[in-house]
Amino acid sequence: MCGIAGLVGVAPIPGLGDRLARLGAALAHRGPDDSGFMTWRDDAPLALGRAAVDLPPGRVGLVHRRLSIIDLAPTGWQPMCDADGRRALVFNGEIYDYRELRADPALSGHAWRGGSDTEVLAALLAQQGLSILPRLTGMFAFAWFDLPGRRLVLARDPFGIKPLHYAWRDGVFAFASELTPLLEIGAARRVVDRLALYRYLRHAVTNAGGGTMFADIREVPPGHALEVPLDDPGAFRLTPFWTPPVEGAWRGGADEAAEALRALFLRSVSLHMRADVPVVATLSGGIDSSGIVAAMRHLSGERDRPVFTFSAPGAATDERPWAELMARNAEAELRIVDPPGDDLAGELDTLIATQEQPFQTTSIWAQARVFRAVRDAGFKVVLDGQGADEIFAGYPVFRAARVRALLRRGRVGTALGLLRASGPGGATLLLQALGQGVPPALRSAARRAVGRPLLPDWLDARYFAGHAVPPAIDIAAPPLRRDLVEALSLTSLPMLLRYADRNAMAVSLENRTPYLTADLARFALSLPDSLLIGDDGTTKTLLRRALRGLVPDAILDRRDKIGFATPQAEWFARSPALRALVADSVAGPPPPCLAPPAIARLCAVASGAGTMTAADWRCMNAIRWARTMRVEFAS
Repeated sequence: MCGIAGLVGVAPIPGLGDRLARLGAALAHRGPDDSGFMTWRDDAPLALGRAAVDLPPGRVGLVHRRLSIIDLAPTGWQPMCDADGRRALVFNGEIYDYRELRADPALSGHAWRGGSDTEVLAALLAQQGLSILPRLTGMFAFAWFDLPGRRLVLARDPFGIKPLHYAWRDGVFAFASELTPLLEIGAARRVVDRLALYRYLRHAVTNAGGGTMFADIREVPPGHALEVPLDDPGAFRLTPFWTPPVEGAWRGGADEAAEALRALFLRSVSLHMRADVPVVATLSGGIDSSGIVAAMRHLSGERDRPVFTFSAPGAATDERPWAELMARNAEAELRIVDPPGDDLAGELDTLIATQEQPFQTTSIWAQARVFRAVRDAGFKVVLDGQGADEIFAGYPVFRAARVRALLRRGRVGTALGLLRASGPGGATLLLQALGQGVPPALRSAARRAVGRPLLPDWLDARYFAGHAVPPAIDIAAPPLRRDLVEALSLTSLPMLLRYADRNAMAVSLENRTPYLTADLARFALSLPDSLLIGDDGTTKTLLRRALRGLVPDAILDRRDKIGFATPQAEWFARSPALRALVADSVAGPPPPCLAPPAIARLCAVASGAGTMTAADWRCMNAIRWARTMRVEFAS
C-alpha cells in the first residue's frame, strides 16, 4: 500500500527533479516508510534514487512512497527495476495471491531478490505483458515503465479499490494516486467539472464515468489499462481487461450455491489476511463486517483480535449492541470509537482536504475517526466489509428491480407478496419499480410529473444549463443485474472506495476489502434474482445462508438496514459549534452553482430553525470544498 506518481513529457521536462520531489512530498502520508524516484531520458539508462533532486533530468519520472506491509526488507524498495534496467514498476496495493503466482512454472527460472508481491508482478509483466492482469487477485494501481515497448502503462484493479488519476497539459502527461499532487504542481487547473458537480448536488453521486470534480483530471477506470507512448504521450489510450459479467449462468440449487459462496468467501478472507504485520478489522454489527470478523476467527483460531466499532450513543443508528454480540461470538477485543459530534466542526475542513472531492454525509467523518483509532493503536492493515451490498444486493432499493423483473415475467402474485412484505414502504417500492421502466427520453417529464425536477429550485438553472444529466449505464441485462453492475461501476461503490482509500491513507493505514474479488463478483452476478433477494424481500439472501454457523443468527436475521450511518440531523440540531460552522459557510459569496433557496435553507439550519437535510449537507460541503481546494467556477 503506497502512493505513486509520475510525469511523461514530449520533450525534457523543465524542473523535473523539483516536480517529482513535490509529488513525493504531497503523497508522503500514503507511504511514510520509504521513498524512491526514477528519471529517464532518451538514450540513457534509468536513474534511481531516494532523492529526486539528485537524479539527472529527463522526460520521464516516477515517484513511489512506501507503506511496508509485505517484504519489509530493502528488497521491497521501489521503483523496482528488472535485471537489465530496461523496465521499472511503481506499485500501490497488494496482490494477495502472489505466492501462487510466484510458483507459476513460467517463472521457474527467475532469480528472485526478495519476497514481495511487487517483484512477482514485475516479473510477470516483463514475461507476459498485460495479459497477466485478469489473473491477479488484489487491489492495485501501478505504473510500469516498459522501455522495450516504448510505453508507460497505468493499470487499476477490477473495482478501482486503489485510485489512479491522470491529466494532460502543456505537453506533459501526469499521474498520481491523489488529485492534490497534480493540482499543486500545475499539471491540472482547479476548474470545476460542471457535470460532476451537478451529479453530486442533485443525485449525491461522485466518481461517475471516469471523471472527477476537476475538469482537467480523470481517473483510470476500474479494470482498465492506460498505455502512454513514450514518443507521443498525448496519444494515450484506454483498454479494458475486466468488466462485470452480466450473464446469469448459475444452474444449481440454493444449498449448493451457499456452499460454493462460503468456500469462495473464506478463501478470499484468508488471502486478505496475508501480511508481514498484524491484521485487524472494523466491525459495524451488520452482516458484512460480521462475516469478515467471523471468518478471521474461523480461519486463524485467534482470540482477542482487536476489532474497531463506531458508536453514536443514544442514536437510533447506533449499532453498538450488534457489534458487541458479534465480538463476543468471535472472542474478539471490541474497541469503541465514539467521538462527540461537536468534534466534526473543528475537523471538517481537514477532512475535505483529505477527501479532495465533496462527500455525501458525515458518516465519512465517522469512518475517518475509526481508521485513526486503528492506526493510533499501532496497526497498519485493517479489513472491512465494503462491496458486499453491491454484489449481493444488500441495499433496499434493489428490491425495486426484483419487483420489476417479476412483473415483466408475469409473476404478479410473487411481486405483490414482496411488496406486502415491505410494509409501509411497499408503495414507494412499486413506484421505484415502475419508474425503472420509463424510457430515458421520458425521464425528465416523469420526474416533473411526480414533483422531482432534474433541477430543483436550490440549484442555479443557468449555471447548469445543458449539464443536467443523471448518471446511467448502458448494458443489456435483466433489471436486478443491471442495477448491481451500475452500483459496482458507477454510483455507490466508486464513491465508497474513494472515501475509504483517502481516510485510511491519510493516517498511513491499509484498508482491505475481502468481498471485492473478481471471483466473488463473477459468482454473485451469475445467480438468479431469488438467491439475491428473496420472495419476502430479504436482501443478500444467499450471503446470509452462506454465513450460517459463522455469524450469530440474530445478526443474519436482521431486516433493518442501517449501514454506516451517523445521527447527522441530530448533531447539527444540538451542537452550537456545528451551527456556527453552517453560519460561517454562508457568510461569504455563494458559489454560482447554488440558487438563493439553498442559502436560505442553510441559514435556517444555522439559526436552529431548520433541519440539516441530506441536500443541505451537500450544499454546505460543496461550499467548504470550493474554499478548501480553491476551486474555480468557470462562468
